[in-house]
Amino acid sequence: MSALPMPPRRLTGAAAWAAVLAAALAGCASGPPPQPALPTLPTAFANVPGDAQPGEPAAAFWQGFQDPQLDALVAQALSANFDLRLAVARLREARALARLADANLLPQVSGTAGAARVRDFNGPNNALATQTLYGVGLDVRWEADLFGRLSAERRAAQAELLSVESDAQALRLSVSAEVARNYFELRGLQERLRVSTASLQTQESTLRLVQARQDVGRGTGLDTERARALVQRTAAGVPALEAALQRTRYRLAVLCGQPPTALDEPLQAQRPLPGLRSVALGGIGSPESLLRRRPDVRAAELGVAAAAARVGVARAALFPRVTLGGTLGHNASHLGDLGDGSTYVYNLGAQLLWSLIDFGRLRAQIAAADARSEGALRAYEATVLGALEETEGALSSYTRSQQQAQFLFDAARAAEAAATIARGRFEAGVVDFLVVLDAQREELAARDQLAQSQAAAAVALVAVFKSLAGGWEAGEPPPR
Repeated sequence: MSALPMPPRRLTGAAAWAAVLAAALAGCASGPPPQPALPTLPTAFANVPGDAQPGEPAAAFWQGFQDPQLDALVAQALSANFDLRLAVARLREARALARLADANLLPQVSGTAGAARVRDFNGPNNALATQTLYGVGLDVRWEADLFGRLSAERRAAQAELLSVESDAQALRLSVSAEVARNYFELRGLQERLRVSTASLQTQESTLRLVQARQDVGRGTGLDTERARALVQRTAAGVPALEAALQRTRYRLAVLCGQPPTALDEPLQAQRPLPGLRSVALGGIGSPESLLRRRPDVRAAELGVAAAAARVGVARAALFPRVTLGGTLGHNASHLGDLGDGSTYVYNLGAQLLWSLIDFGRLRAQIAAADARSEGALRAYEATVLGALEETEGALSSYTRSQQQAQFLFDAARAAEAAATIARGRFEAGVVDFLVVLDAQREELAARDQLAQSQAAAAVALVAVFKSLAGGWEAGEPPPR
């Protein structure tokens, strides 16, 4: 509103009657939110590991592996990962929008100052005259939230804020698990490379032995070439393992917000995988507590609430918007007269805006909002089932990977013993060299499979911790 004089705006009798009628229908502006159709949850998980304990899972699961380098990598990723930085920026945006929705419920006060050159019939004898008018004042505008539009906007903004917070928590959990997963894959690749290098040295020693036997007439060229072929096949696997190691180091560096080669030197030294038997799985809780804990489920639930509030916003557009406003100030023809009591002016009024004929625009917007609300509900149901599936699958993989690693450990010990026996019997001339080659191939394969299974068991345990979302509670604020 301008600080210069203007006529007050008042509701006519018909408009006032319409406003009262619309107020009686205000309860129709927003309907109840839809209810999800979820199956009955079981009381416990179907794949409970034997080492599971009562209670809920602990937070900061990576610290249970007692690996300082892993702890440092996760801490660096949580502070420097670019996806997390983007999530923090989105969180700041959501908080600002929530504050804006809160502010829209309150009056808006603006200070005004102006000068105008007016030419009008207001001189002596109603003659045409030109004069300068000055004005200062305060404009006040407030939309009465009679039909819940602004409050629905506020509910939607609050739900979206909490949803973004939950998304940020889910991303933190995902980044932590991704760092741990790649770290254990790195250690597994290092172990496989060590096994291949050690096997290559043994096979080269055998090749030299066979070559020496051939030189003195006690061996054959066939044995020598077979030994050489095994050496070359084993050597061919080393570059592939080295390339996989480089890619894994690059991935860890990028997860930590650094250039790809930044961690080549810190992660160059080989370290063993942690002994998983010393890592306490702890409690896994129940399916019901899992759904309360999982940030992705919470985000989807809040998405349903936000979409339902947006339906209320769309439906509230069917009803009038009533705005109250006014101006308090001073108007004078001379700048020095501003502030005198005789120059004090005001106007107060109300305005009603009601869309009577829009050819279905508002109804179409309501239908679209209803469809989005139903879509959010279906997404929530899918997220719930996906969380249960992920957790059951992770628990199952963890249990089976432990069993597989134990079997392969026994197989590797047996293969190593068989290779030692075969080499000794060959040197004694008891068995053919083909027996030695087969035993060495079996030993290399068994030890490589053992290294893979041990890394897979560690990765499976990380997947369990990630799916259980330990330490997260609804409403916990993420880092700013």
